[in-house]
Amino acid sequence: MMLLGIAVALLNGCGTTVYKTDLEIYCPPIRQYAPEFNNKLADEIDVIPNQGSAIETVVTDYMVLRDKLSACHKEQEKRDG
Repeated sequence: MMLLGIAVALLNGCGTTVYKTDLEIYCPPIRQYAPEFNNKLADEIDVIPNQGSAIETVVTDYMVLRDKLSACHKEQEKRDG
């Protein structure tokens, strides 16, 4: 029991609290596509046979993710000045 008390007392001196007021913002890169590719993609999406298809769902999810990444990059630029 005494050893435990000594160990706690010694380790207590090692602990320090560090406060970081500025948060780092890390945003994964957004892949840029050529306009020709975007046009081809739009044409292919237009021929998907029915509303609510799995392809349509994942493409919509991807668009939302890209919008969030774009907002992340804007916030990062604001912080970095």
